[in-house]
Amino acid sequence: MVLIDSHTHLFEMKKDYVLPPDIYPVVCAYSHGSNKKAVELAKQKDYPFVIGIAPQTSLKEGIGKLDEWIEFIRQNKPNAIGEIGLDYKWAETKGDLEKEQILFERMIALAKEMKLPIVIHSRNNPNDNDLPKNAVQDIIRQTKGMKMLMHFYSGSEEDAKEIVEEGGYISIMHLRSKERRKVINSVPLNRLLVESDSPYVGRTPESIREAIEYIAEVKGVETDKVARATSENAMKFFDFHLNLD
Repeated sequence: MVLIDSHTHLFEMKKDYVLPPDIYPVVCAYSHGSNKKAVELAKQKDYPFVIGIAPQTSLKEGIGKLDEWIEFIRQNKPNAIGEIGLDYKWAETKGDLEKEQILFERMIALAKEMKLPIVIHSRNNPNDNDLPKNAVQDIIRQTKGMKMLMHFYSGSEEDAKEIVEEGGYISIMHLRSKERRKVINSVPLNRLLVESDSPYVGRTPESIREAIEYIAEVKGVETDKVARATSENAMKFFDFHLNLD
């Protein structure tokens, strides 16, 4: 059975890396530079791909070239706009938050213009300061009615339930935690995808095997059932088709 890795930065893997034949990647980017690499690889291999400008990029590179970056995305017609969102972990000032918010609004507008789903990066604020704490809630508020996937979801069970109620999907990593277990248990299987976020989190796309096993363990179902469901969910979300068998 073909397993779909819904979020891998495959262009960042070592040149001698060979993707196993039973794993199919959705190639994802996060900056203008990585968007170019993702498009080149995905079009060469005929893989689905996701391009966008992530919030942390606005803190590193600013947003002065945003119009140019957006035009590149527009011309290359991805399967989704992402990873985009709000990252309150690294935002240290109100100015940082303003940059992230401007960027996020432009990415949302682009997704609506292109009639594409969005892949969300979100991290809450763990610091003892007067800046906003819950990025997930702010994202939910701004994306009502949009087709959305929460990439590398690390939020609460309560927020996950609200995301699903709004029609969204949750992507699960191989990393284990009490909160992630609660999320897996409470989110229906038809709203779950798996990802490696390789090579940054999972070292390779193969880590989705562990994510599938983790979901199967928590839900008390066969791994084959989880594998098929998460792959079907990925195809539905990103609008492509494979023969999984």
